[in-house]
Amino acid sequence: MKKYFVFVLCLQLLWGDVLDEKIKNLIGEKNYQVNANFIQNIFRDKSLFYTNGGINMKNVVQALKNNGLLILKFSSPFEVQLNFVARTSPVLLTRTINDILSSMGYAFFNVQKADYNNGITSLSFVFVTEHTPDLSIIMSELEKRGIRCIDIKHQNAQNWEYLLEIDNPQIPNARLLLTNQPLALRDVSGQYWLSLQTQGKIKISAQSKWYPRIVLYDRNLRILDSILSQDSKTSVSVKVPQGVSFVMITDGNNPMNLRSGINVEYD
Repeated sequence: MKKYFVFVLCLQLLWGDVLDEKIKNLIGEKNYQVNANFIQNIFRDKSLFYTNGGINMKNVVQALKNNGLLILKFSSPFEVQLNFVARTSPVLLTRTINDILSSMGYAFFNVQKADYNNGITSLSFVFVTEHTPDLSIIMSELEKRGIRCIDIKHQNAQNWEYLLEIDNPQIPNARLLLTNQPLALRDVSGQYWLSLQTQGKIKISAQSKWYPRIVLYDRNLRILDSILSQDSKTSVSVKVPQGVSFVMITDGNNPMNLRSGINVEYD
């Protein structure tokens, strides 16, 4: 029993060191030292800030934010760089971060650097702002898309790096297509995204003739197959093999031809 308590004490001390270093990294050494006693009180129950042996970034960031310790506002506009690293395709990560930043109101940003090596994608987004994008909102938006943030590194006042784990990637506007549950869809863009969980056969029909363009993707938005018809049709059937997670449907000549809607069946 004595050995057990010694083990627990050592584990708590180890956790404390790792957690303290992460907090210092997120808020800065000076801010940490000024608020050391306050921080120790906030994080006194360290078990709340660990998951499966690792730091629970969501809980840590939320606690810092709720207690006013995470300073994200600048005195004047600065260039901010957000770096994202994940084992996935550049297409999925780029689409995801573009969508998240746009949903947060950031309209003008550029990809400064993109790298793909051994299955790992690294992207750097740069823009000018008076606020560093809210860490907790970014993590929450990532979770909605089936992506988990396992670490955040504060490189300097304007540079942050997010290390991500792809759990079950989702596309926000993709409709889940289930066997024997037809969908009637309408989108003014004339482009439709479907999310699939099993292989099968899709039948897509429209009220008037269109030129089918259908792209099949895996979970990381890598293209597995594509269909582009040179002939106009009112309906088309596509066999979906194993490994397909998303399907994009549009008109190959003019997407507006499908803005009035499509009907989709899956069996």
